[in-house]
Amino acid sequence: MLAALASAAVPGIAVAGARDSEHDNATDTGMGIDQAVVQDATGRVYDVYASDTEAGKRRLAGRVRAARTLAEAREPGGLGFSMDHVLAFEDGGNPRGATAGTAVMVATHHEGRSRSLNLLTHDDCASVGTAIGAIHRLRAGFLKEQGYPVFTTGQSRAQLTAGSARLRQAGHIPPSITANWSRIIDTAGLWSFSTCMVHGGFHEGDFLFSGSTITAVTNWQDMQINDPARDLAWTFAKLDDEHRNALITAYGRMMGSRLDDLIMLRANLWLQMEQVGEFIQALGAADNAKIMQFKAQVEWLAHQLAVVTQKTRDAQSVGTQA
Repeated sequence: MLAALASAAVPGIAVAGARDSEHDNATDTGMGIDQAVVQDATGRVYDVYASDTEAGKRRLAGRVRAARTLAEAREPGGLGFSMDHVLAFEDGGNPRGATAGTAVMVATHHEGRSRSLNLLTHDDCASVGTAIGAIHRLRAGFLKEQGYPVFTTGQSRAQLTAGSARLRQAGHIPPSITANWSRIIDTAGLWSFSTCMVHGGFHEGDFLFSGSTITAVTNWQDMQINDPARDLAWTFAKLDDEHRNALITAYGRMMGSRLDDLIMLRANLWLQMEQVGEFIQALGAADNAKIMQFKAQVEWLAHQLAVVTQKTRDAQSVGTQA
């Protein structure tokens, strides 16, 4: 099926065969996006993605737009890993079109395999930290020129403050957690950072690996200029302390003097806001399984946030005494 859609989207392809993709992506699957690897008669290999759902079509359209934006910009050229190179895209808006209303994206094949983020090795984590650091060092003016979201440090703080207020008003959140949010948001030095280009939030399948080398980073549709902590928030949900430290050490080496000392404090806060928001949605849907799951996650994140906060205060106290 995907081979036929690839031929329809790119009439010049003489398809010789197709196989399952190694780029498993839970977000794609959840939005109804199918994928396969297609080979033509000359031996050239392509990644093909297709969706009939509205959510899937929007996601593919955003991915294509981001890929073309990155391809036109010079800044990402030296990142050390590949990004999507889109050869053709049918948006599926015309039921009588070449792909009969199915959105189809055909791109140059990425070597490498996706890997569950909670199964990353220490070496994998070091590679991820290096990659994220390289992204955060890019000059990001091209994003503004292409109409992607741009947030200042003050606006980023306002996002977190507004999120905290909104979740507090929704109720069901223990006062100890919301009080902790308020203390964290008022932490001295927390907002002494510069916003930069960010991927926008990593999920399963966005990093592709060959061994512990990152071959590609995909799904840039949420890229923007914002708090770099947003790209590190997932580490609290997916990694234990040792693996997270391996990632942050490599990230710190890439950032050098630009490293923000309190970035992990904000990263935990961003994730906690997201998790609590999902918890409230589960309450509204009376989804008992998700309610129990999110309760455990929120309590664990609250503990992690308390630990990180105490370490930060201890470090600030030592610095003051020195």
